[in-house]
Amino acid sequence: MRLPRLRALRLPILYYHDIGPKEHKHIVHPDAFAAQLDWLRETEHEFLTLDDVLDIYSGRSDAPRRPVVLTFDDGRSGVLHYAAPYLADAGLPSTHYVVTDWLDGHDIPEYERFSEFIGWGELAELRASGMAIASHGVTHRTLKRLPSDEVEREIRDSRRMLEDKLGESVVHFSFPRGRTRRAVERRVRRAGYLSAVATGQSWNGPLARRFHLNRLRVDGYDSLDDFQRMLTPSRASDHGSR
Repeated sequence: MRLPRLRALRLPILYYHDIGPKEHKHIVHPDAFAAQLDWLRETEHEFLTLDDVLDIYSGRSDAPRRPVVLTFDDGRSGVLHYAAPYLADAGLPSTHYVVTDWLDGHDIPEYERFSEFIGWGELAELRASGMAIASHGVTHRTLKRLPSDEVEREIRDSRRMLEDKLGESVVHFSFPRGRTRRAVERRVRRAGYLSAVATGQSWNGPLARRFHLNRLRVDGYDSLDDFQRMLTPSRASDHGSR
């Protein structure tokens, strides 16, 4: 059943950093990940692509009663080895925002090395599994703090490199560290992207901006009840920012 009016829309976009057995704030255990998605399926959530989201906001299609979008950040190997097989078997869409320098193994800060990263060859495997690939910048630097020429490089070069390697259009962007400002959002739009996501720990309503879509972070220390609370409208206000 679809809602006839956009004003009723409550759209959660989830984001994960990695999936794997290691205990860490930014790594969700494979069993926990499966339990979360099993619950979403049991509660009849409809899994959308980012293109579906744009169709809803443009009026080309109606919103499902219980929409949800799955995204992953950085280009970490656990997404390929643990998340992608589950999603492929279940036929669920998702998007992985990757940092192009990190695919080359360049300049990865020590604090980001809590898990392994994929390379360009594995990126092709990830795409072949059915996961959409999108840009998370070249170096993962916070764009709102950079000079304009560096912002342009982060936005445009990451897209060019991904398109050259994948042989397909890359039209979605994730702001590194979730931080942005209107001038940066305008640059992302002018570069030819169709959407951009931040963080915000909140749902998207009818007035959401397609170049500043909010997301909800799923942490490795979240219980299934935490996850359900975050995805349940009547309980979401109790969840708060984390």
